[in-house]
Amino acid sequence: MKNSPKSALITTLAAITIALAGSSTAQAQEQAQEQEESRWSFYGDARFRLEFNDNAPGTTDRHRQRLRFRLGANFDINEELVVGVRATTGDPDDPNSPHVDIGDVFNSFDFTLDRLYVQYQPSEVKGLTILGGKFQNPIYRNPVYGELVWDADIQPEGIAAAYGCNDCGILDALGFQIAQVSVLEQGDSEEAWATMLGVNFSKSIGENQRLDGGVTYSFFGDLTPGGSGAIAADLRGNALTGTEFTSDFGIVDAVLAYYVGDFVVSGEVINNIRAADAVGDTGLAIGAAMKTGAGKFYYQYSTVEQDAVLTAISQDDMLSTTNFNNHMLGWQKTLTERTAVHVWIMASEPNEMLLGSVDETVYRLRIDLNLDL
Repeated sequence: MKNSPKSALITTLAAITIALAGSSTAQAQEQAQEQEESRWSFYGDARFRLEFNDNAPGTTDRHRQRLRFRLGANFDINEELVVGVRATTGDPDDPNSPHVDIGDVFNSFDFTLDRLYVQYQPSEVKGLTILGGKFQNPIYRNPVYGELVWDADIQPEGIAAAYGCNDCGILDALGFQIAQVSVLEQGDSEEAWATMLGVNFSKSIGENQRLDGGVTYSFFGDLTPGGSGAIAADLRGNALTGTEFTSDFGIVDAVLAYYVGDFVVSGEVINNIRAADAVGDTGLAIGAAMKTGAGKFYYQYSTVEQDAVLTAISQDDMLSTTNFNNHMLGWQKTLTERTAVHVWIMASEPNEMLLGSVDETVYRLRIDLNLDL
């Protein structure tokens, strides 16, 4: 029996309706997937390093090649809440360095998490950021070299809040930071913890001129709680009395930087106001940097006494981590949109002869090829 023209028309319209419905569903699913994917953002970098170390007499000079790879992601839960995570190469028991040395009989690299945090920025309070978990240190840093007190690779663990505003009265910018972080957690004894308080500002003082500054106070509680030597085992030069720290640590780090166009000169003063009387407690850094068509050139002189910094969390770029006078000279140049080269040389010597130390200048030369992914 043949279909009537009317039946054929109904059948055709039904088929078209089903097809359009299927197409609409597919488009809706595709749009939902695109919206979900847009909530993710990714970043990463890689580094290839040549390093040459001229050590003190009686020790072996060390020349090595090093690699670093970091990959991070942020997920926007909503307009106020973000979850962040980052994975990195490096020894998980050495938070000061994400680098790995080439030449371990072709062994694979460690790859672990160094950030996992929740970030909350309430829409009702513009400029406020609250962090919880393991996150990037929010303190203000010296713009020439800013790792004397806190190594930039150290990712604190705990909770932090930062507030910043622009056009704050006579200031162009003003910021405050506070953090309570866990240093050592023990199930059967007390914990070691630290509190950080910071403030920073920026002020235009003339045509093409600006003054920036900041002060951070880092207060550390008992670093050998219950007699634990876990933190002392990571020390690289602080004074010990038996298995106990000779000093307590309450470190004031003040930075002032003056900008004129692409030139900046900075000064930094460090003082551990809780250090023992018989141990050096101060540090000083003076430096300058200039951006030119040939790249950025910088120089910094720094001197740090034995207990001015806590060496378990301070810089590891210089061959000495405390009790040193150091000269640092560097050059950075962007090669392409995603690649840059960094050449830097450091010369360090003890600023006080300690037991077992050698009064000799040591040198370190690094050549880095950095890639943004």
